Amino acid sequence: MKNDIRLSHDEECISFRIASHRMQLVVPAGAFAWQTLLPSFKPFECDSTGVDNAMCSIRVVDQPIGINQESAVVLNEISGMVGHSFCLMETDQHYLIDIQFIENGSHYHMLSDKNFSTAIVYADWNDVYAGIVLSTFLMFAFTQSAVLHRTLLIHASVVEKDGEGYAFLGKSGTGKSTHSALWLQYIKGAALLNDDNPAIHIEDGGVFVYGTPWSGKCPCYKNRKVRLKALIRLEQAPVNRFKWLKGVEAYVTFLPSCSSMRWNSQLFNAMCTLMEEVIANVNVGSLDCLPDKEAVYLCYEEIEKV
Repeated sequence: MKNDIRLSHDEECISFRIASHRMQLVVPAGAFAWQTLLPSFKPFECDSTGVDNAMCSIRVVDQPIGINQESAVVLNEISGMVGHSFCLMETDQHYLIDIQFIENGSHYHMLSDKNFSTAIVYADWNDVYAGIVLSTFLMFAFTQSAVLHRTLLIHASVVEKDGEGYAFLGKSGTGKSTHSALWLQYIKGAALLNDDNPAIHIEDGGVFVYGTPWSGKCPCYKNRKVRLKALIRLEQAPVNRFKWLKGVEAYVTFLPSCSSMRWNSQLFNAMCTLMEEVIANVNVGSLDCLPDKEAVYLCYEEIEKV
């Protein structure tokens, strides 16, 4: 299905290519300083006149979206995940996301179809938090729509070396960024690809990991890909210990790092199918570790053996 939104005379189109997929933003012409609001997207800008269809098209408006929230069912409501409050709602035809970044602050909305191929976002781009919230909406839409295009946005820190990527998984605060930084310090030729939300794309030539505009607190926004060599889940421990995982154990280890809406069976099943394909083609391991160079050498040496 072609997802490109038809432009009106007072709108313009901006496109970004992320993990080989084109995302399209339709914005008011001449009034939307996207380079200021979305600086991490600059390396991903691409030609908007390309022949390929957009995976996801989002129209940004500066007026609140007219929808009766009383007719929507609340699926998930969380405080502190994205600013002050995050609320996901569903109607018969749409999903509606409401974000309030600070208490008593502006409410931002995204109204999307059920597979997030098209959406409308309300953003007051004069608000100091507008760029953060808009980037969050774009990440959410990308994450959900991408699973229908053989792509997973995951929570991980990725180091690359000699054209191969090493993805470190784990809960927030586990030490993924610290472990990646130690690789840069002790493994010659290692470089950071992404420090929070890389994308895995299954292609004809194999499984690849891409940099994205979303990299957490570390400003590492690289528009490039490398072949994914290993997925390693980290756990803090008093001693360093490495173990390779297979089958269900590998799947359960990978699952917490992936994201899809369990309320939407099409998207959730697509995510699960992709996970199975990834672990069938990429080695999965676990590393109990200290934040030291010995943990780095142990991990690197075990990966190099396979």
